Amino acid sequence: MLPGLKHFLTEESGQDVVEYSLVLVLIGTIVMIYLTGMGLTLTRILQKIGNMLESMSNSMS
Repeated sequence: MLPGLKHFLTEESGQDVVEYSLVLVLIGTIVMIYLTGMGLTLTRILQKIGNMLESMSNSMS
């Protein structure tokens, strides 16, 4: 039993999977933060365009 436990504790084949998973989680978090900020900027731009169109429509009537 002791050699099996020693082998389990010293085996590093799963370490790569954990490291790649952590890197993917970090990249995913950064992308989500970036896209959220971009979405807020697009919302503001579209609201400005909508307000300008509405004011043009009101001035024509």
